[in-house]
Amino acid sequence: MAEGPTTFGKEECDEVRNQFQPLAGENEGKYYEEDLARIRSDDVYVSRFLSHQKQDKAEAAKMMDSVLTWRKENGVRDLDFSNVKDKESPLKSMFYRGQDKEGANILWVQPKYFDGTKRREFEQYLLWLVETRPGAETSSQITIALALDGVGLSEVDVEYIKFFINLFMYYCPDTMKRMIVHNMHWLLNGVWKGVSVLLSEGAKKRVVFLKNQDIHAFIAEENVLTCCGGPDPNCYKPQ
Repeated sequence: MAEGPTTFGKEECDEVRNQFQPLAGENEGKYYEEDLARIRSDDVYVSRFLSHQKQDKAEAAKMMDSVLTWRKENGVRDLDFSNVKDKESPLKSMFYRGQDKEGANILWVQPKYFDGTKRREFEQYLLWLVETRPGAETSSQITIALALDGVGLSEVDVEYIKFFINLFMYYCPDTMKRMIVHNMHWLLNGVWKGVSVLLSEGAKKRVVFLKNQDIHAFIAEENVLTCCGGPDPNCYKPQ
């Protein structure tokens, strides 16, 4: 089983709630009521903010206000892609399958099939995947595996990469356990250098660049997809 993220005591969580309350005010539609109720009752969820902000209670409270406001503005709780049954849809190039060696569920992403003309739809689908991830109700963490074999500059959408990074940096507190970047072509080094400035030093430590079978250090061989050199054939592959 995975070693879960840090959970703080009720006293510490209540201190964060007390600092959050003046920012929340009377709500008046600023947040989802369900999100506000979770802040009030769920110490594990509050702990994610505290952990994300390195136990700085004031910053954790500010992040709560920012995240809850952003969630309502972007209609996160209203997203529903459960009716996307078409296996040919490029959206299906992002999916959960298997677990890493620490027991965290893996979100596989194959950027090769990203459709830049439907960027907003891809962004919303990613939001929905994170919102409905296995164990979301207990604030579970996920490992993200980017399968970059065969991906060149023409397949890279920098704006989507920025959205991807900002999502886990600012709006999904302590949700990303690790990001595995597999077989990135050297031509993309410049792209990474440009977007990595968006990451905190702590977040950078969660990103690992791997080649070929090095991925087995984090994911057991039998759970590695063929698009990353493994035996599991369940990659997205349009006909």
